[in-house]
Amino acid sequence: MRGRVVLGVSGGIAAFRAVEVLRGLVKARCRVHAILTENAARFVAPRTFAVLSNARAEVSLWSDATNPGVDHVALGRESDLLLVVPATANIIAKMASGVADDALTTYALAHRGRVVVAPAMNTAMWNHAATQRALATLRERGAVVVEPACGFLAEGEVGPGRLAAVDEIVGAALAALPPRGALARVRVLVSAGPTREPIDAVRVITNRSSGRMGVALAAAARDLGAEVRLLAGPGVTAPPGVAAERFETADDLGRLLGARAPDADVVWHAAAVADFRPAGVAQGKLDRRQGALQLALEPVPDLAAAMPRAQGQPYLVIFAADRAAELEVRAAAKMAAKGADAVVANPIDEPGLGMEETRNRAVVLTRLGVRRGFAAQDKEALARELLMALAGEIMAARRR
Repeated sequence: MRGRVVLGVSGGIAAFRAVEVLRGLVKARCRVHAILTENAARFVAPRTFAVLSNARAEVSLWSDATNPGVDHVALGRESDLLLVVPATANIIAKMASGVADDALTTYALAHRGRVVVAPAMNTAMWNHAATQRALATLRERGAVVVEPACGFLAEGEVGPGRLAAVDEIVGAALAALPPRGALARVRVLVSAGPTREPIDAVRVITNRSSGRMGVALAAAARDLGAEVRLLAGPGVTAPPGVAAERFETADDLGRLLGARAPDADVVWHAAAVADFRPAGVAQGKLDRRQGALQLALEPVPDLAAAMPRAQGQPYLVIFAADRAAELEVRAAAKMAAKGADAVVANPIDEPGLGMEETRNRAVVLTRLGVRRGFAAQDKEALARELLMALAGEIMAARRR
């Protein structure tokens, strides 16, 4: 379990977005307990939250024939985070003033952990001095405010007050949770996606990598309590709660690895770096009317071998994609040549697996002689298995 979250939902039109936030938290392996205001229950049925969280959604402090009611004190003692989505002007004012007149605000007073609020309201209400004073009070107490976006509002007006993006809210919530899991407080650096090497001003040499495996590794490491940074190639989207920096070319990625690797405990180098690039970049745009041309290529520097590693730190995991018949032999040779601690080998000639696919299988080899095979499965599931398989070696290397 990543953490226990109380999801407070107050009565605004954006209440339906809280369902998406709940799904994101559950996907990140959080245990979620929803508490709705009575007005929120007018927008979204409590049953929706109950089904998706596998726990009763509370609206009242009072018990009925089938529900003993929420024990706000016990729940406040056990929970890591209070996340309020959407946070209306009314609920923000009550939380700042200590008003406890319903299940959500009563729980808010009993809560002992971190607080994140995601406001959503009309622009005039957002800009009102009373709302801003209440938000300042919450910030002074340590609450994180996920600022609303600017855009079209329910009333047809345009301005600040629109609920922030779901991924942004989920990311803020996950960042506020205490580290917990097999990789708690481990600093993980992941590279993901293809490089693009320019031929001219509009054309590039690239490859079929989608970056999905690297993104899955970053998300799974986050869920296991790690501090994760993603180096993301073209077209790669970072998962919520993961810091990201972008690269285009191998040189870009090399500079990022040089800057970030020394601060990491482990590097999962999953990016598909081009082996060759044009020896020179043509000015402007090449014109086919000029006839046939020959493109001179030069090898790209070996980024894994060049990665700064003092006394074998950080622990380095590389990836090798090759034909199934010689997969392990070539992967082991690649691990030795690059001085890596482990290699994840994937086949390139098995239908439905590999680059541009959602599934893959893998064989993991380590410098210490460990070999583990993983059957074909979704890359998200495979990522977690890979992290858990190497967690012991990573933690041991971290203590050296």
